[in-house]
Amino acid sequence: METFLIDEWIGGEDGAIPVLDDASLSLVRAKVREVAGAQRLSAVDTERLTTIASELGRNQLRHARRGQLAVRPIARGEHRGVELIAADEGDGIADPTRALEGQPRFEGSLGVGLSSARALAYEIDFDIRLREGTCIRARLFDGAPPKRREVGIYGRPYRDEPRSGDHACVQRDDDHLVLGVCDGLGHGNPARSAAGEAMRSFMHHRHDSPMAILEAAHAALGPTRGAVMAVVALRQQETKLELASVGNVTTELVQPRAERRFGGSSFVLGSPQRGWRAQSTHDAVAREEVILLFTDGIASRASIESDFALLREHPVIIAHQLVERFGREDDDCLVLVAK
Repeated sequence: METFLIDEWIGGEDGAIPVLDDASLSLVRAKVREVAGAQRLSAVDTERLTTIASELGRNQLRHARRGQLAVRPIARGEHRGVELIAADEGDGIADPTRALEGQPRFEGSLGVGLSSARALAYEIDFDIRLREGTCIRARLFDGAPPKRREVGIYGRPYRDEPRSGDHACVQRDDDHLVLGVCDGLGHGNPARSAAGEAMRSFMHHRHDSPMAILEAAHAALGPTRGAVMAVVALRQQETKLELASVGNVTTELVQPRAERRFGGSSFVLGSPQRGWRAQSTHDAVAREEVILLFTDGIASRASIESDFALLREHPVIIAHQLVERFGREDDDCLVLVAK
C-alpha cells in the first residue's frame, strides 16, 4: 500500500487544518488560541505560539504543496503545553543550515520564518526529506520543564528517484524517546515499500522494547524485499540507552573528541534465512552525547567528533552537514540526530 510522508506525519491528528490561503492561517491561529487557552498558557506564550504557526504556515504557502497544520495539547510532568505540527508534500528544505540562520540561499527561498520559529519555540524538531516533504514539530510549555532532546532528520533519495528507500520514525512522550531508522534493500519504490512496512511496524509496536520492535518488523517484512534497521530507546530522563540493530544502519554516540559506534548483526529483516539474529546493547548515555543514526548512504569514514562548532548546532543542521559532507551519490542516504 503506497502512502505519502505527510499522511504518516499528520494522518492520525484530529482536526488538522489544510493550509490553502491566508484564511487558512486565520483558522490555524484561532485553533492555537483555543488549545492554548484550554492548557492555561499565558497570553504571552499564546502569542508566541500564534506567531510560530503563522511563520510555518506562510512557509508552506510559499514553498510547499498540500501543507497542513495540527495543534495538540501535550504535557511534561506537571507542565502543560502545546505542540504545533506543520507537514507538507513539498520538495523538502534543501539547505536547512542556512534556513535556520535566517539566510535564504537564493531569492524567494526559505528565510527568517524558520529561524524565527526556532527562536520562539521551547523545542523544535525537523524531519526533512528531499523531493518528498518536511515535517516540523514546535513545542511550548507553561514554564520551563526539563528539556528533552530535539530531533533532526535529513534524507536524500538516490538520483532520479522521487522517493527514498531510507526511512525514519520518532516516537516521544514525557520521559521516553524511541528512534527508528531503516534502509529498504536497493532503491526506488520496492525499497520504499519495504521501508514503509518496517516503519508501520515500528509505530504499531513503539511501546515495546527495541528488540521486540525488530522482531515484529521481521515478521511483517516477509512479502517485501527486506530491510535493515536500528531502534534506539531512551528512558528515565535519557540516562539509559537501549539499542537493537540488524544490518548496516550505524548508531553513534558523539561528543567533542570522543565517539562510540555500534553496528548491527549480519541479517536482513524479512529474510527467509533461518536463525533470527540482532545486535542488542544496553548502555549509559551522557546528556552531552549526541545520538546519530545513519544508513549506509553515508560513507563509513564519516566523523564529526572534532567539529566542535557543528556539535553545538541544532540536530537537523548536524544531519544536513553529514549528508553534504559524507553522503554517497550512488545510494539513498538518511541521518537522524537526537541532541
